[in-house]
Amino acid sequence: MRYLLMIHSSPWSHQSVRSATDFATAAIQQGHKIDAIFLYQDGASIALPNLEISSDEFNGQQALQDLHNTHGVPIWLCVTAGVKRGVNEAHLANGFKIAGLAEYAEASTLADKVIQFK
Repeated sequence: MRYLLMIHSSPWSHQSVRSATDFATAAIQQGHKIDAIFLYQDGASIALPNLEISSDEFNGQQALQDLHNTHGVPIWLCVTAGVKRGVNEAHLANGFKIAGLAEYAEASTLADKVIQFK
């Protein structure tokens, strides 16, 4: 099974980001493929390079970077949502890539399921 995940929530919406990363990890462990994780709306803020996340809080940015580094999961963020939130090519955390809705639309046609986390 091939999945495309979409995260709409900010980095501080711990449950949405945690649910998405937990789902991705479990799916990969069961032999499924995560084609990409697309950050949309406030989710684009997760790609800011200077996030200050307390050590006692879930670090969704790090969890996404770990998925990318360990399993090669592409982490895309919507260019328009990113610009609105101060994220651009020059101001982007490692492992994240700016993409448009065209890339998202193409990936959604290839995936068996698209799951949104809000």
